[in-house]
Amino acid sequence: MLKKIAVFLGLAVWLVLLVFVWLLWQDYHYTRQTVDSVRPADKAVILSTKAYENGRLNPCLVARVHAGVELYQAGKVKTLVMSGGINRDHQYGSRNMQAIAEKMGVPSSAILQEDQSVNTFENIVFSRPKIEDSQNVVIVSAGFHLPRARRMAEKQWSQNIQLYAAPHCSEPNGGYAYSITREIGAIIKNGLKGHY
Repeated sequence: MLKKIAVFLGLAVWLVLLVFVWLLWQDYHYTRQTVDSVRPADKAVILSTKAYENGRLNPCLVARVHAGVELYQAGKVKTLVMSGGINRDHQYGSRNMQAIAEKMGVPSSAILQEDQSVNTFENIVFSRPKIEDSQNVVIVSAGFHLPRARRMAEKQWSQNIQLYAAPHCSEPNGGYAYSITREIGAIIKNGLKGHY
């Protein structure tokens, strides 16, 4: 019996390591993508993360907004959908993202807010009404987060989906390994909930 448990645990650890390496590769792949490689789309849905870290804007949130604004300024999208309700820091992600985008020159008329979601699955579900009139949509997030977001969006949306990553970033207090490990847990949890 102990031998079976040891084999099972060994396989589980091996599987987690494989997923960890796969996420590293996904992050590397998506963060190397250029704005020129993105086909024109109607809207970009920017997925929120924690807005503030240690009393300052989270650089990972800022990086995601910068990536979305880059698409807008390059003429790749006409509208930015800021998706994020009250996060772990008790701040509205969408409102903070809109403020950042407006400071970068995006007019408020080109920004829509989805401010009810508290996780990636809800980002996708609650953004659906904001993109119903669109044929092509770009999801913007961290590179390691994009595969999971895409899987959920493919189940919930009928639009053609492209992905665009923010520059490499990890949560300031957790580090990159923490962010990847947390993503593995989220992949498993959402799979068990049938979100893919």
